[in-house]
Parts: sequence; structure tokens; C-alpha cells
Amino acid sequence: MLWGRYSAKIDEKSRLRLPAKFRRDLPETEDDTYYVTSDDGRCAQIYPIPVWERIARKFQEPPRMDPAKLKLERFTSYYGLVTQMDPQGRILIPQSLREDAAISGDVIVIGKMDHLEVWNDEVFRKSLKENPLTLEEREKLAEQGF
Repeated sequence: MLWGRYSAKIDEKSRLRLPAKFRRDLPETEDDTYYVTSDDGRCAQIYPIPVWERIARKFQEPPRMDPAKLKLERFTSYYGLVTQMDPQGRILIPQSLREDAAISGDVIVIGKMDHLEVWNDEVFRKSLKENPLTLEEREKLAEQGF
């Protein structure tokens, strides 16, 4: 399971060095291959290939022409890049995604159970402050056992 928040850095060659804790906890993939993408352009999402393949199969399930599904596919394809982790634990982040999400230099990496998110720390903290959990959301979560 991938959870928590760790600081990291994207180097001048656009590679993110994953925090050691996440490198240890990432599920093993064939050839250390990952899919780096975004579903909104605000952060980078790093998926182990088996996790991404499970998501990608859903694009082929009916209804294939659902507008929300097509939009998600458009985002994840535009920002998407299949890449391999190098022996130093670095993963390439696509230029268009780095620019749109304002992620360069110092960043934060957040564990999301089966994948990772890479954020500009200031953007993420601002989002948390501007969008706290509402009472309605807390009640819905309580119904789900949280």
C-alpha cells in the first residue's frame, strides 16, 4: 500500500527520484515500467503498469462513447507516457505535464494506495485549504464506514 506524503525533487533532466519508502512499497512490475499521466493536468499520477492496465481495460467496456469516459481517456492519453524507473529510482515526467501542473524542482509525492501523485506543494496546500471536507461529505463518508 502506498500512503503518506514525502518530499522529492525533479532534476534538470525531468526525472523524479522517488522517495525510498515508495520505491520499497511499489508493487513489482516487469522491467520497472510505469505509466505517468494525469486525469486533470494538476498533478502527475504514476501507475505501476498492472494497475494502469486494469484501468485501461475499463475504457473498452460499454458504454464506450460515454462523454465522461472519453474525456478521461483524452486527458490520460494526452499526458501519458510509458517509462521505466532507472537503477537510481528515477522516473521521467512528461514535459507537458510538468508545465501544466507546475511541477519542477522540489515537489511532494503522495501515496494513493495503488499509485502515486506528484504535486507542486504550494498548489496542493492551497487546494486543501480552499476545499475542506464539507459536512455533507463527512456524513457520506460516515455512511461508508470512514
